[in-house]
Amino acid sequence: MKNINRTGMQILKLILVRHGLSQANVARTVSGAKSNLELSQKGIKITTKASESLKLEQIDLIYASPLIRAQQTAEILTQGKDFLTDDRLMEMNFGSWEGADENYLRTTYPDDFDFELMIGTNYIKDATGAESYQDVIDRCMNFMDDLKKQAGDKTVMLVCHGFTIRCLIAGIFGLDILSVGVPRNSSFTEIALDENNNFMPRLKSFNRPVPEYFA
Repeated sequence: MKNINRTGMQILKLILVRHGLSQANVARTVSGAKSNLELSQKGIKITTKASESLKLEQIDLIYASPLIRAQQTAEILTQGKDFLTDDRLMEMNFGSWEGADENYLRTTYPDDFDFELMIGTNYIKDATGAESYQDVIDRCMNFMDDLKKQAGDKTVMLVCHGFTIRCLIAGIFGLDILSVGVPRNSSFTEIALDENNNFMPRLKSFNRPVPEYFA
């Protein structure tokens, strides 16, 4: 279904969903592309509740990260509707930090964390084999380039991860990654992109328990 506003402009409506609370989130361990734990029972419950408010008939395409926690979230939200999987939506690969206790890392490598104790851009000097933020932004923008070509006037839901969503937002809006916070588990963020104006973006909602505009 084409998204055309009253002036004839075509709009790509993007819904970004962070996966439900995972077992690693509960344990407070780093879980990136190499950590493939399932959702927790609380995560399943909250995601199921969110699915009750979702208007699936308004969504044209759904993509999910291949990691189990994102796949489970997509399965709950789609209620049997088909969705696609794309490796470019995987979480950041944290290298040797994968599976490590978050508090241990903050104590051991304090310079690798920012003022809100979020992983900083220089963490890769201590996390062997890790992706940089720019690595993730690049693959996310590669995905977006393909999406614009095939679905520039559609409503698309992406079920992925906290740092992936940060990188998508940073890339789409041209922001410094450190200026973008991490959305909560099972949250929805909505972005409208004007196809007729080089896909100029507008943030419609961020970190909401249900979509506010598009579904």
